[in-house]
Amino acid sequence: MKLAFLFGSNVFIIPNNIISYVDNDQTNIFLKIRSIFKKNTEQSSLSIDTDLKDTEGRGLTIHDNEIVSSFGYKVSKTHNRILAKGLKNDTVFDIQQLDNESATKLDRNILAELQAHSPDAVLRISGDFMMGKMHVAVDNERLSIGRDSYYASEARAGLNELTFTPSGLVVA
Repeated sequence: MKLAFLFGSNVFIIPNNIISYVDNDQTNIFLKIRSIFKKNTEQSSLSIDTDLKDTEGRGLTIHDNEIVSSFGYKVSKTHNRILAKGLKNDTVFDIQQLDNESATKLDRNILAELQAHSPDAVLRISGDFMMGKMHVAVDNERLSIGRDSYYASEARAGLNELTFTPSGLVVA
């Protein structure tokens, strides 16, 4: 499964369904895409596994879209979106599979990469959360990892994986 992950105005296309992060020299799984929504397919939906914390250290674990552990999160799910809101109704984690029409309205650089690599799905991720000890904040324009921010409409394709590290994103 080839997937495009959209963080702010940056897209990363990989032939892998897992996003990892490095914490204390150990690689951990942050997000696993179990299935994507396929139009005109019965009981089809975006399904994920994730294990994250909000900026206050409150954990949320989801396995195959079922909440395994939660500390006061409000989680809503539709066929193409999983949204986790925190205690103050703030968006901690939001993943949405874009439909074709929405994907065609993205920045030209991103659209060109999508057309060149033909991913099976485009997944927009936003929120304000922790991957281990690493703070990640994503809105429609910006991706911040720790103190570093990425504003430019960057598009990168990798042959293997997407990993968040203390020194930035690695697309391998």
